[in-house]
Amino acid sequence: MNIENRIDAFVVLGERMLSESIQNSDFEFEKIIQEASIHNPWFTAENVYFAIESIANLWFKRDALNSLIAKYPRTHFTPKESKKVVVIMAGNIPFAGLHDLICVLLAGHRFLGKVSSKDGHLMAAVINMLCEINPEFSDLIELSEVTLHGFDAVIATGSDNSSRYFDYYFKNYPTIIRKHRNSIAVITGKETDDELVQLSDDIFVYFGLGCRNVSKLMVPRDYSFLSMLKAFKTWQSLDTHNKYMNNYEFQKTMNIMNLVNHIDTDFMLLKQNESIGSTVGVVHYQEYEKIEDVLIYIDNHRDELQCIVGDSELIPNAIPFGTSQSPKLDEFADGIDTIEFLSKL
Repeated sequence: MNIENRIDAFVVLGERMLSESIQNSDFEFEKIIQEASIHNPWFTAENVYFAIESIANLWFKRDALNSLIAKYPRTHFTPKESKKVVVIMAGNIPFAGLHDLICVLLAGHRFLGKVSSKDGHLMAAVINMLCEINPEFSDLIELSEVTLHGFDAVIATGSDNSSRYFDYYFKNYPTIIRKHRNSIAVITGKETDDELVQLSDDIFVYFGLGCRNVSKLMVPRDYSFLSMLKAFKTWQSLDTHNKYMNNYEFQKTMNIMNLVNHIDTDFMLLKQNESIGSTVGVVHYQEYEKIEDVLIYIDNHRDELQCIVGDSELIPNAIPFGTSQSPKLDEFADGIDTIEFLSKL
């Protein structure tokens, strides 16, 4: 199967993901979407639909795939020998690991996926769809919930604790080991109401569970949160999700008991904290005096950050508000180029 065949299949896959995820339809894919929250309460149909739309429109468009391919020598996609690449998927958001699947297959290798029990049904559904489109993929893809054997390289994503295990267990193999990261937004006080609404999407899509979700805000000293909190009300419906609200109520109780100052919106807490990572239902903020202080902060914490939301004219490599959960195909997690890694196997 040549690279053009692979691209053709991915384009059709994107089209089918969109056309077969219509609410109240009889498509098998739609039934799996509706059942996703049974296996994982965080995978609401709304979140799965959001992921499908982003993936289909940003990753599986022919222009996006051709643009990615054009960045590399042709030899990156025509290996002399196809290798077996284990991909250990995180399962924190819908279709986690799909970008790695795309890269491994485009690069001409075999994908051995260790799926998370939280996300296995969705990934299996997409892979089955891909194999229906081009049956040759059936010999190139294997999914399992147990550790796989007989592989040549590993791509693993997990917590800081699991990454230490991965480093030890796979020390004799070529690896990409991704640790836990979070994202921040840099606020200047000049944001429009629309930008603040878009910021709320960066925070609350997927309940804040993704590494690209904004978990911390850098704000000017004495910043007024009134406009921001008004914008956040677009996500008031989070208060209908039991698992999310259990986390929120617990954090609220702990903050009250420990006399921690915080702002309470009745569905999320905003509190001053230097930590980048925050728990579900909580967003941290830290004040700054001048933008140069933010640049120093970012430089000192670069290995903890997945992305930075804000004004790119002030913050190098910042992405626009509302785009953190819609990465392009050529945006690689942790800034590690997966295609380059695979080309060296």
